[in-house]
Amino acid sequence: MDITKSIVFVEERGSDLEKARIGQILCGQKPEADILQCFAALQNEDGGFPYDMVQGNLSAVDNVLVALWWMDELGILKSPIADKAVGYLLAVQREDGSWDEDPSIAQYDLPPWISPGDLQTRLYLSSYAAYWLAVIGYGTQPAFQKVLEFLRKHQDETGRFRGYLHTTWIATSAFLMAGPQYSEVVEKGLQALMNKPLAEWEASQIAWALDCLGKAGLQENHPFTQKCLVELLNRRRPDGSWSSEDGETFAVVATIEALKVFKLYGRLRA
Repeated sequence: MDITKSIVFVEERGSDLEKARIGQILCGQKPEADILQCFAALQNEDGGFPYDMVQGNLSAVDNVLVALWWMDELGILKSPIADKAVGYLLAVQREDGSWDEDPSIAQYDLPPWISPGDLQTRLYLSSYAAYWLAVIGYGTQPAFQKVLEFLRKHQDETGRFRGYLHTTWIATSAFLMAGPQYSEVVEKGLQALMNKPLAEWEASQIAWALDCLGKAGLQENHPFTQKCLVELLNRRRPDGSWSSEDGETFAVVATIEALKVFKLYGRLRA
């Protein structure tokens, strides 16, 4: 596929950090030092990243997980910044293996999916933390095994993990990276995702699911991958962008994610 319009969309509307991310994703272009310095300056002393990425705010688990996502796209997932972020995650993991937000961040205007003490929030954060631990190489560590045990308790008979749809594709990706002993959990999770008609998914959700599952090793010939790639291509808008479940403000993010997926599966024209 020709992605000229998509690149122009990101270049014209994206932040410096977003443009650096797409440059690294598509071309392996090393981000400029000042961009990395600005990003690193956001990190709090405890290794976390501030709520809403606003310097001075308290560290939030959700923003640490977003920061790791950006680090991966910037090509700096193996760096002191990433090590400190993982150290923060390990320090705030709960006894039952899960993650939750500190109640003190309730002072901020939180999005509906982040509610300290809510099980849906805990499952979302825990699956996402498990995902990044697996990506970084912590698959044999006790912290990873504990969160897998926590998550397994919340997969229902349909294969879906309780809570948001996002939790199911992120948790399934984590279990896929955990090894063949979890093949039943993975197959049930994939079936749950396939049971939800793609017409009910936003373009950004399709891209995010394929990004997680593709990085975890889901092959192109899997029925879910094939269906999603076709659907995602059909969702590209005339200006080369993709829509986001979070509104037009996040169309650049959705477009970066879609291009990342097509690059992963070898669908981009050189």
